[in-house]
Amino acid sequence: MSESIFGVVGLYRSADELLAAIAEVKAKGLATLEAYTPYPVHGIDEALDLPKSKLAVLVFLIGSLACVSAFAFEWWTSTVGYPLRTAGKPYNGWQGWVLVMVEATILFSTFTAGVGMLFAFNKLPFFGHPMLPSTSITGITRDRFALVVRSANGAMDVEAATRALLAAGAESIEVVPVRDDSTPGVAWWLRTAFVIAAASVVAGYGTAWAIKVYPTMKPMVNMEVQPKLDAQAADPFFANGRGMQLPPTGTVARGYMPILAATPEDAGNALVNPLPITAPVLARGRLMFNLHCAVCHDRLGTGKPWLDSTYQAQPVDLQSSPMRSARDGYLYWVISQGIRTMPGYAADISQDDRWAVVRYIRALQRSQNAPKRDLK
Repeated sequence: MSESIFGVVGLYRSADELLAAIAEVKAKGLATLEAYTPYPVHGIDEALDLPKSKLAVLVFLIGSLACVSAFAFEWWTSTVGYPLRTAGKPYNGWQGWVLVMVEATILFSTFTAGVGMLFAFNKLPFFGHPMLPSTSITGITRDRFALVVRSANGAMDVEAATRALLAAGAESIEVVPVRDDSTPGVAWWLRTAFVIAAASVVAGYGTAWAIKVYPTMKPMVNMEVQPKLDAQAADPFFANGRGMQLPPTGTVARGYMPILAATPEDAGNALVNPLPITAPVLARGRLMFNLHCAVCHDRLGTGKPWLDSTYQAQPVDLQSSPMRSARDGYLYWVISQGIRTMPGYAADISQDDRWAVVRYIRALQRSQNAPKRDLK
């Protein structure tokens, strides 16, 4: 009989050999069996008669609690605390909460699995497992599978355990003694706390020093620095060496048909208002006129600006006889290109809106100069 023995370890080359050895050694009625493998082996829990782990149940319960809590938090925030209507959606639009619920479930389940495994079931802190200094641990962490016949209170029949493991096909045997696994004292904890604090200080000051030495260094620049051509930059790909090229001759931007007429008179002879005289067209024209034109031409088009005497320009009276007799194309050209002190509004008012303004100007002119037939 040997004293202070943790167990006898037998190493096997494959998971199948280990499972077969467990069944064979267990049949001989030896003490408690344990297995150590470099990766999870399916069926080993049943082979060792291990009870089902309670960790999965704990993870499920905490994950479910986190999911329900996230739902309750989102519901209270959206319906009670801050009931804001967004895009016409109901306050309790749970579809938008799913992502938060999923993330909360994953986060708390992960923490529960880690903390529960380490502290609740593996009884950490445990600083000196007997297998760690063994010679078998090198093989176990790579490609060997270990079956351990555990002792009872530090005493066991080493020879019987060795024979059973060898008979089950073990390629090597090791007797592992018991180690002192008592909890470290106050001095150990103080040393550990000092080392952690010192490492934190060094890391903090080191990071601050690195930022000062390399102030422009960024950890992620893939989105900011991309292989693209900046405006006005040179580019040897083109013959003229410019990165930004002019459009081909005759190119017309969609929605911005240029006016080919050189003068407003030519435009009056060539252009015809394409918009019908309807209430929506006149309403749109009135809106654009009041926004852009009324400040100088007055809401009725009388040419009396709303500005004070410092405004020296003399806006045209749209109610005058020349303006009433001017063709629609003439007015459209002036609105688009500008004339004298009036700037062009082609960049600010769309093509259809400019024609709508012309329709509204005609309506203003007729309202102030109505013929007798309109008064009947």
